[in-house]
Amino acid sequence: MLPVNARPSLFAVGSVKRIVAAAVVVGVGAGIPVVAATAANAAPVKPAPAHSAPAAAPQAPAVYTVQSGDSLTKIATTHNVQGGWQKLYDLNKSVLTKGPGKIYPGQHLTLGGAAPAPAKPAATSPLAATPAAPVANTPAALQALAASIVPANQLASFDQIISHESGWNIHATNPSSGAYGLPQALPGNKMASAGSDWQNNPATQLKWALQYMNTVYGSPNAAWAFWQVHSAY
Repeated sequence: MLPVNARPSLFAVGSVKRIVAAAVVVGVGAGIPVVAATAANAAPVKPAPAHSAPAAAPQAPAVYTVQSGDSLTKIATTHNVQGGWQKLYDLNKSVLTKGPGKIYPGQHLTLGGAAPAPAKPAATSPLAATPAAPVANTPAALQALAASIVPANQLASFDQIISHESGWNIHATNPSSGAYGLPQALPGNKMASAGSDWQNNPATQLKWALQYMNTVYGSPNAAWAFWQVHSAY
């Protein structure tokens, strides 16, 4: 009980001290620990177990055997050869002695290094999209491009026709008739049915030529047979 002046009496203070002292003695006698836990007493944190590295993706085969219907572009795309068909040709010049447009079933081609295969695009119709033009419009590059468009069993005849008509010059123009491009379309703007870039894109010209030969003659082989008799198609 507090006196009127609100200061604790000596009895109250003494009582508090005795109670505290008693509590300490009791605590010691009962064996209650009085030292607080420190960081040194805390249980050590176990490191997370290390994870082993994921297994490496399987590599593409080092050698490929040419199948019927194959082309350098098709093989390079299927096996994701770094550098495309040009690199594939460079690696196999000793085998492909007749140029990049002439490959035959049974030939063994070195693929070299290959990157992870990309996702396959959705299937499209033959004329839905035109592949990019090759880096150089040389006869060898254009013949390789044709090999990616024309069926393998028709490629030799197709090559003969284009060689005789334009010499694999995408801007070849007949000074008399005005026939234009690789297939010497007359008039040249006929090739717009295969793409609006028909004047400068060899892929568009080659796709139109194949469509023309199939429509008029049934196939490049039949068109070449006609050409050999008439020197035109």
